[in-house]
Amino acid sequence: MEAVLSFHCRRFCATFPPMKRLFIVRHGKAQPQGGGSDFDRPLSAQGEADAHALGQWTAEARQPRAPLCVSPALRTSSTAQCLVEVWEEPSSHIQFEEQAYLASDRAWLGWINAWPDAHDTGWIVGHNPGLSELVERLTDQPIWLPTCGLAEITLHVDAWAEAFAGTGRLRGLFTPKSAMKP
Repeated sequence: MEAVLSFHCRRFCATFPPMKRLFIVRHGKAQPQGGGSDFDRPLSAQGEADAHALGQWTAEARQPRAPLCVSPALRTSSTAQCLVEVWEEPSSHIQFEEQAYLASDRAWLGWINAWPDAHDTGWIVGHNPGLSELVERLTDQPIWLPTCGLAEITLHVDAWAEAFAGTGRLRGLFTPKSAMKP
């Protein structure tokens, strides 16, 4: 049965090649919330190490100047900073979406829909539950992104504005504990 499904998937993907690739990243592990606000929690040492490892794992997939939309919270901005350091890109490529702190899947989809079509790949760095819900909305596959988890989705659309529920396929999943490429 798996061989048949794999054959049909390859046949479908060859007939309808993916037009857009979306990388959804949950922030790295943060330090416990001491007396400060949740918004201002920094990455833990493990969170920084995981974010750098994620940057190395994804370096080949990164297209320079592709959208990198990030929540302004400290742990998400620090995760994005680790990524651009590894990718050897300037921090100015990080686009902060002021309303993205704990944003819903629908809010993220609205920002994605507004991206310029000149780019075939896009990246977001944010928080759960919104990011895991976005993966499920786009792919019809429920997942829960752990800290510093990444979901790679291929979207069978010509324009970012056409991305909506069910238009994507979960292509890969990275977690700090295991890297899998379906």
